[in-house]
Amino acid sequence: MNGLPCEVVGDIAISLEKAKEEARISSTPLTERVFTLIIHGILHIIGFDHEKGKREERKMKYREKRLLTFVKSHRLYNENLIR
Repeated sequence: MNGLPCEVVGDIAISLEKAKEEARISSTPLTERVFTLIIHGILHIIGFDHEKGKREERKMKYREKRLLTFVKSHRLYNENLIR
């Protein structure tokens, strides 16, 4: 067996056209918007669901912000190596 053994637990599909539009509307860099969408998708895959009520929505939004802050503080992000 080649590679790492793994199990697919979910998919994340992102429309770059929609992400560009949302980034433009919110005056957010496209890279940041895409990372936010990736984080949002990962949180859904591991069980968070903002549609289950205000409490769940707050928990998910809190995690999104914390993870995005972590990504944006990474050396590679700040050296423009992944933009």
